[in-house]
Amino acid sequence: MDDPSDIIRFGEGERLFVIRRARRLLRQGRAGADHFLSAEEQPDPGITAVIPARNEELTVGLVVRECLNYVGQVIVVEGGSTDRTAEYAAAAGARVIRDEGLGKGAALRLAVAQVTTPLCVFVDADGSHDPIDIPLLAAPIQAGTADHVTGSRLLGGSDELHGGGDEFLRLAGSAFITSLINWRYGCHLSDSQNGFRAIRTDVFRQLDLRSRHTTIEMEMITATLAAGLVMGEVPTHERRRAAGYSKISLRNPGIWLAYGWHLLAGLCRRRSAPRPRA
Repeated sequence: MDDPSDIIRFGEGERLFVIRRARRLLRQGRAGADHFLSAEEQPDPGITAVIPARNEELTVGLVVRECLNYVGQVIVVEGGSTDRTAEYAAAAGARVIRDEGLGKGAALRLAVAQVTTPLCVFVDADGSHDPIDIPLLAAPIQAGTADHVTGSRLLGGSDELHGGGDEFLRLAGSAFITSLINWRYGCHLSDSQNGFRAIRTDVFRQLDLRSRHTTIEMEMITATLAAGLVMGEVPTHERRRAAGYSKISLRNPGIWLAYGWHLLAGLCRRRSAPRPRA
């Protein structure tokens, strides 16, 4: 079976960017040649990558294979695709489960119910998230300093949040929502809407999440903070989607109503005392 997902080139255009910064670390004595010549990281058997996917046959295969460089298992939740998304995901090494196409939030809850590892990482199927950042997301949780870590496109950069009217609305809306969450919970997040994140599996199950759509990301954060748990944030870069189309249209009034409702519900959550760290 021919997999078309070679249209993604993870790392393309990064060569000079990385080399110059690596040389600076060498000059400053903060890294040695052995750091760059050492063997590639081994997949972490304690992490499962969850990838919701609908009509993403052009990209899902390579995303799965890239994730398997860093995690022990990949679960792809196939949401009623009319193409070969499920076939390509399975051929790449993922476990494929099917839902009824009820939305991203419903897909994540279905997948996490079947996860057997301590950590989950959520990755988009369109190639916009680079799986090379998975260890970065998982590190604060594994170190015991956070329960839930989101990737920040404001810190790591985004190819998707600039350049047009829809992009402006996404960026402005994300900044507005994040500022309200920071005000309500006394935190300092820069990006509350990025789907690329890691969370303790038991925490996800305890949060009693209800959102069916992409509002799940905002709900996860407000539920985590209201429960007295610790949010972390690391820089991750968002690429422009390699193929396919966004399943969210900002021209749909229902999207705005859904975000408004879940934001209000999140801000009105009753706060618990911070939980003691182990």
